[in-house]
Amino acid sequence: MKKMNRLWMKKRVACALAILAVLALEVTTPVQAATILNPNNPGDFNQDGTQTFTSGATLTLSDTSTSDFILFFASDSDANAGSEIDVIATFQIRQTTRNNADAGNRVVINDGQTKSAIAASIVKDGEFGIGLMSQGAASDPNTYPVFVAVDWLAAPVTIRLRRYANGDAELVEVNGVAPVPRALLTADLAPGPTRGGFASVEFGAASVEAKCTVEYAAFRSEAVVPEPASLGLMLLGILGLPLIRRRRPQ
Repeated sequence: MKKMNRLWMKKRVACALAILAVLALEVTTPVQAATILNPNNPGDFNQDGTQTFTSGATLTLSDTSTSDFILFFASDSDANAGSEIDVIATFQIRQTTRNNADAGNRVVINDGQTKSAIAASIVKDGEFGIGLMSQGAASDPNTYPVFVAVDWLAAPVTIRLRRYANGDAELVEVNGVAPVPRALLTADLAPGPTRGGFASVEFGAASVEAKCTVEYAAFRSEAVVPEPASLGLMLLGILGLPLIRRRRPQ
């Protein structure tokens, strides 16, 4: 009987140590930003389009043409299909001549193969906000089935755009607040890649038709990892099952 009790105790201790090891690993391994914008020097990004920009405390992108655009993009392996990634951007539109719904500014996670997640500054039903772009013309309000109202012309806006491993896209936060209901666009509605051959993160006045002047104070990408509590509970369930099933000695 004593031998069985000692064995039972050893299993409980081993289970607890395993959980603590996983929690310690997660706590001491923070999420790292893979791509970070320096507004004073955007040299880590590539420019697309021939319109102008001005660096400084904010990076100002000026698209004054209805046949041209300007955006910045950077290769980012965390944006590969099957990975989970966040992009956090702080911007303010200073001026826009929109093309129907499209105000010209976009934040993009591109997997380089089949899909992209695009958060666009749009006007829908007369209201300013951020829309998650689906398949269709950028000027069509129906192309944005997910919409969160926020006035990007009156003040800076900070968004957190997430692309899940299964291809779903979500506006996780707008100005630090989680939208209610969830601002989720399922993978089957996601648009195709913005550029092929490599995964990338992108931002700027990406519309050819609309005119837009936008200031970016911050832009960064972050790989997403499971929360420590979630991993601990999952491990507890896996390792604890044999202990739960074990019959107590009579």
